[in-house]
Amino acid sequence: MTAQQVKRVQRRQTNSRNLYQQAARRDKREERSRPGERRRLWQLAVSGLVLILVVACKLALPDVTEQYRGKILALLGEDTDFVEAFSSVGRMVSPDGTVGEALNDAYTAVFGVQDMEKPAQTPDLDAANTVPQELPDNVCLTQQVLGFSYAAPVNGTITSAFGYRTHPIAGEELFHYGLDIAADSGTVICAFAAGTVTAVGESSALGKYVVVAHDNDCSTLYAHCSRVTASSGQQLAMGDPIAEVGETGEATGPHLHFEIQQGETYLNPVYYVTP
Repeated sequence: MTAQQVKRVQRRQTNSRNLYQQAARRDKREERSRPGERRRLWQLAVSGLVLILVVACKLALPDVTEQYRGKILALLGEDTDFVEAFSSVGRMVSPDGTVGEALNDAYTAVFGVQDMEKPAQTPDLDAANTVPQELPDNVCLTQQVLGFSYAAPVNGTITSAFGYRTHPIAGEELFHYGLDIAADSGTVICAFAAGTVTAVGESSALGKYVVVAHDNDCSTLYAHCSRVTASSGQQLAMGDPIAEVGETGEATGPHLHFEIQQGETYLNPVYYVTP
């Protein structure tokens, strides 16, 4: 080997040592900056795992999941934005993605902007363990197709919805099978849809009432009337006047108690009387 070749080899060795030293220094700098990113990546991974477990439990054990919903939200953070979290992961693995920025975005999306060193708030266990009341068998909460034209029987303010409530007279929690619509006494009540008057009567609870039968095994009840102007057996078109608003029976003010039945099942009238 000539002297020139020896020098060339020595220069290559020197260059290699310099490159190695530069790489080592760069690795040390990167190593010092990694703990924060690693912690955030670890937190994001844990949150993703919890999310997968929550979805699996929701599908397999919906009742149990509902009972512990409050605790789960407290663990993940109520402000968790999972769409942004997964978008951040996508940016991180994309060719031009920046790991640090993506981790920051994902960290914020999952854990929020709050300081992670702060103690977690105690979840409301009473609210988390609240079990919905069982519905009566003859009730349907979803909107059904009636198969005919209809219109609100009276214009007014809904003062009591369909569902469980504290009865204003009895003071007990009972299921309310209709919708209460407040209006001035004497306001005309119109037929919800075309049909036939099947009953006109009065009771201690409903006061003066009228029942109308419609197509497709549907019927409607109008109660607490001040007076009923329709007669049993009368044929009606949608919008025909049948009674007037009052507060007869168990009522605390003038209003229409309106019910819809399809067969033996009570439907929620709110789907059919509001725009």
